[in-house]
Amino acid sequence: MTIVSLTKMLRLTVGNPVTRWIIRRLVREDMNYGKPRLEVLLEKYVGEKRALSGICALYYPLISFVLGSGQRIFGVKNEDFKSFFKDGVKRKGLVNVLKSISQYGVTKPQKLSAPFLVVWDVTYGCNLKCEHCYATAGKFMENELSTEEALDVIDQLSRAGVVALAFAGGEPLMRDDIYDLCSYASSKNMYVAIATNGTLITEKVAKRLEKSGVRYIEVSIDGSRPEIHDRFRGIEGAFGKAIEGIKNLKKNTDILTAIAITATKENFEDFDNVIELALELEVSRIVEFNFVPTGRGRFIAEKDLTPKQREELLRKMYRRSMELSGKLELFSTAPQYARVALEETKKMGEGEISFTFYGGRVDERVVEIAEFISGCGAGRLYCAITPEGKVKPCVFMPIIVGDLREKTFQEIWDESEIMSHLRDRETLKGSCAKCRYRYVCGGCRARAYGYFGDLLMPDPGCIYNERFFRELLESSEELVESCGSA
Repeated sequence: MTIVSLTKMLRLTVGNPVTRWIIRRLVREDMNYGKPRLEVLLEKYVGEKRALSGICALYYPLISFVLGSGQRIFGVKNEDFKSFFKDGVKRKGLVNVLKSISQYGVTKPQKLSAPFLVVWDVTYGCNLKCEHCYATAGKFMENELSTEEALDVIDQLSRAGVVALAFAGGEPLMRDDIYDLCSYASSKNMYVAIATNGTLITEKVAKRLEKSGVRYIEVSIDGSRPEIHDRFRGIEGAFGKAIEGIKNLKKNTDILTAIAITATKENFEDFDNVIELALELEVSRIVEFNFVPTGRGRFIAEKDLTPKQREELLRKMYRRSMELSGKLELFSTAPQYARVALEETKKMGEGEISFTFYGGRVDERVVEIAEFISGCGAGRLYCAITPEGKVKPCVFMPIIVGDLREKTFQEIWDESEIMSHLRDRETLKGSCAKCRYRYVCGGCRARAYGYFGDLLMPDPGCIYNERFFRELLESSEELVESCGSA
């Protein structure tokens, strides 16, 4: 199937005006249930509701017919279909996709009516002093959202259709009400995650996190040895406590546990050892985070990988991920990872396409989907919230687009001009604008902003922008001019 045929198929089915009209009514919130009608109908379909009333009762025969037809077309058993939609997160995800198409039609890249993922720095309080910290965390902010305000934000995110909510920081486990926030988000059928330094995860904390509905935890590990990790994290003994935190999670919970690593020149040669450590600890995933010169990271920009090093690392990660399939997944926040997966798959004649840094993969036979959902997700697939309720396109992008104490989340998401630019790859400048992979990748917009002060400039970390990276080392002013006229 070609990109053209996939686009036509989507527009003829879910993207045509009549279907969009029907979908708009299905994804509308039902006042009797306080959630989108489609979610209610799917709850009935999987047996969670015994009776329906009002419009939902009228729509149920239609949904049953559509789901039954889908099973026959794709050869899926009824019990498998029901098992899939038993998960409230998946029901919420389907509503998000259909609502987005009903609102925007089929676009490339696909625009969403609400982000799939929100990363929320619930506090800037932290017990470490990481030299790359985008938040310059350490002390609690005086005006961090109260518990009551935070619960209201979760309500807003749920109503908007946000599927996954990741609590980060600072160190999120230093916030006293973190378990209450996790439980409440989980009760709204959101996929709840925690990004932590791991040092505070005792056996008791691990069990409490699972009881609070947390389904995924990323623990930061920036090297296979204490001397690498502790130097990066600024506190002696951090490595041992983080490893113990991972062991407590693996021993006492079924939470999907991952290692998060920020790749720099200091741990580049150690990455293979980190993979072996991950296998030894039996974590499910390694997520390699792009270094971005923001926050404290502004002062260590010289430690950023060169384009050649980043390309070498991404290709190594993809190949090892294929070798270790079923044992360990490897992903990267670098948008170039999707392009690398495409090239490696073509070279090997088989493989999978990694289209997002948080775990999305598809068989190479449906590679066309990459141009709809791949690449930098800032302001499009996800956004961030600060401890005091300010909304940003990305945690690594110090640009405030709205304040939740002044506007609703949905208003900010819909009205932000900055995020509108990020959703349109046609607005990119220089080499990224002309690259044939601009829909698959598009470059890291946070890195563009961190280096040039312009979120639409080229990503200097890409191998195709190596010339710009060399010029950046010589003169950032000359580079901005050359990119603007490229």
